[in-house]
Amino acid sequence: MNRFAAVFLGFLVLSSMVTADPLYKWVDAQGNVHYSDKPQPGAKKIVLPKASTYTPPKATTLPPPPPDNDRGQAADSPYTAVTISSPADQATIWNTDTVTVSVTVAPALHPGDSVTISLDNQTQTVTGTSATFSGLERGPHTVSASLGSLAATPITFYIQKTSKIKPPSH
Repeated sequence: MNRFAAVFLGFLVLSSMVTADPLYKWVDAQGNVHYSDKPQPGAKKIVLPKASTYTPPKATTLPPPPPDNDRGQAADSPYTAVTISSPADQATIWNTDTVTVSVTVAPALHPGDSVTISLDNQTQTVTGTSATFSGLERGPHTVSASLGSLAATPITFYIQKTSKIKPPSH
């Protein structure tokens, strides 16, 4: 059977299933199988099963789940820890007067909550987990952070600046 005949046969079978018209099958003298919607001498009527259908169940409206943070805990879970993640304790930062302090909160910071971050005598209350401080001089600086009744262990970092004074030439 050539490709055209196979395609035609498939189309014929499908169209007969859709329209529910009778389908007839017969074999000619050369042994070729034929299908038609018209009866032929020696043809047998083919009874096809009814086409399968699917009716989905009616959708129900469910209340939205509580918002989750990145650890899969509900947004109203109590905080268990606040830590200063950047800069690192005892780190030396070169040639800058601006430092961004980042904290990590567990579980993640709930929307609308704020963290208080202090660097020396400057304090910022932010709704995120970082604050930038400017105008810093060379030397040691102490950072602390708090969230409600939780307080991070304070850290100390150092700012160093390359000297602008040229050493005396010998």
